[in-house]
Amino acid sequence: MKKVILILSVVAAAVFIHADEVRIYRGNSTYSPDCVATYKDGKLYRGNSTYSSDCIATFSSGRFYKGSSTYSSDCAATYSNGKIYKGNSTYSSDCIATYSDGKFYKGSSTYSSDCFATYHRNKLYRGSSTYSSDCVFTFSESVKYSPALLTWIAYNYFKILFL
Repeated sequence: MKKVILILSVVAAAVFIHADEVRIYRGNSTYSPDCVATYKDGKLYRGNSTYSSDCIATFSSGRFYKGSSTYSSDCAATYSNGKIYKGNSTYSSDCIATYSDGKFYKGSSTYSSDCFATYHRNKLYRGSSTYSSDCVFTFSESVKYSPALLTWIAYNYFKILFL
């Protein structure tokens, strides 16, 4: 379980929504002890914290950085036009995930067989399902205006599919 929380923390670096603060909870829960990450002001923090020492990722200008850094050498991924690319790249060969109409796909694909996650009503689900038993994360606020956040989280949580 600790591994899942760590992966989620790194993934959620992509937040660029208009809400003041977004909390990300495990499964269908919205209870405080189940909060795995908090986003505020472009920074992602562990659990319910917003202390600078708990910052694990930063999203700025379409790029995802490690910790509170915004140095190009710390860029982990780039988000552009519904796609997430490795590092600073935006080459099609470096595309690792695509977001389109609430669905997440492997690489540049938008084929239904390549769908690995779905976002619907503040929840992230496995595959193309929207059944409560397939809910992976619940968001305290709508992130429909943040495909970067969703794609990053979905890709990293389901990363094993890409190995």
